[in-house]
Amino acid sequence: MENEVKQEHIRFSVIIAAYNIEEYIQRALESAANQTLKNIEIIVVNDASTDNTKQKILEMQEKYDNIIYLEHEKNKKAGGARNTGLAIAKGEYIVFLDGDDYLAENDVLERLDKVIGNDIVDVTYLGFKIEGDREELVLPTPETCTKTFKAAVDKYPNPWSKCWRKAYLDENGIRFKEGIFYEDVLFVYSGVMKSKTTKIADFVVHKYTSGRVNSMTTTVNLKNIEDTISNLNDLLKMRQTEYTPEIDIIIKKEVRMCKKRLDNVLIGLYGKEEN
Repeated sequence: MENEVKQEHIRFSVIIAAYNIEEYIQRALESAANQTLKNIEIIVVNDASTDNTKQKILEMQEKYDNIIYLEHEKNKKAGGARNTGLAIAKGEYIVFLDGDDYLAENDVLERLDKVIGNDIVDVTYLGFKIEGDREELVLPTPETCTKTFKAAVDKYPNPWSKCWRKAYLDENGIRFKEGIFYEDVLFVYSGVMKSKTTKIADFVVHKYTSGRVNSMTTTVNLKNIEDTISNLNDLLKMRQTEYTPEIDIIIKKEVRMCKKRLDNVLIGLYGKEEN
């Protein structure tokens, strides 16, 4: 009977995008599967990995009964993997977890559940800690969770530092662009700007691994630049139909980022930034 109740009412869907992270995926899955809050589901999407990621996931699935495994035949990048998870998610709320990161403690979802309570909350801002080649603690505050701050100042506009109400995402058609880098730019912008109700979980929920070799954030090439321009094009279209003061801030930031990535190409080719 207990299992039936869990299936009827799932509080959180933890969606994990996994691509060639055989060294990290077990840690991510165990951090989610061992949560003290039990009415959760863990959806892990293997995005056509070519290493032993699939085998590691299947081993974990045999050990834990709340892991749902999905697989892409072709790589769709993180946005596609997250969309695949969203398509089947049954939880009231969505927590994204990158496969090389992990939930900080076994009770973080229970604590998050208490923060949300019985309210209807579109977006809950989460704390996180950066580990690896650098150390940083990022805790949300009322000042750092305004829409203007998120557009103008926020250094970490990512989907996993927020908890999203599933019905809110569905009602507003908020999904990721697939097959591109920086898939989270439009998702996070739309998700934050359209939100009407928010809360703050001012404790560490995620631990983020910085500087992993071959991760998207440590690799710069022309595809990165093409995808930045693609996001800019979409933002300009949104500016015509869904104007907000914040969208001009976002557009200017993306233009500056495009220039920075172009400069990085020159640095990669010639060893220094060209004038």
